[in-house]
Amino acid sequence: MFVQYLNERQQGALLHYADRIMRVDGVIDAKEMVHIETLRDQAPGVKAEDLTIEELPRVFEDRSSRIAFLLELVAMGYVNEAFDPSESELVGRVAAAFSLGSDMDDVESWVRRQLLLTREARELMEG
Repeated sequence: MFVQYLNERQQGALLHYADRIMRVDGVIDAKEMVHIETLRDQAPGVKAEDLTIEELPRVFEDRSSRIAFLLELVAMGYVNEAFDPSESELVGRVAAAFSLGSDMDDVESWVRRQLLLTREARELMEG
């Protein structure tokens, strides 16, 4: 969705944290694997970069990149339509490091609405 708004280092952090979101609940499903591949396709040649949560605010210096990162992470959590508490906790820690904890309800709401609209579009296409 917003990978193109991130620079290469930010994209590397996204690839790493999306993988962490996928694995944190101990269950990896096919939809999550497809989503990870889609993110990789949107960041060609970028390698996942393992940054600590404490390092993220120095890499994501402005609100725009921080929100884009959180939107992508929450979307990863909702790929299988269930934002697991362990996934939510990890994203919450990132949001807190960004001092954006108060924005998380809006971020999650936007992702849920976007997923509903995507589902509606698929239904329209299928007839």
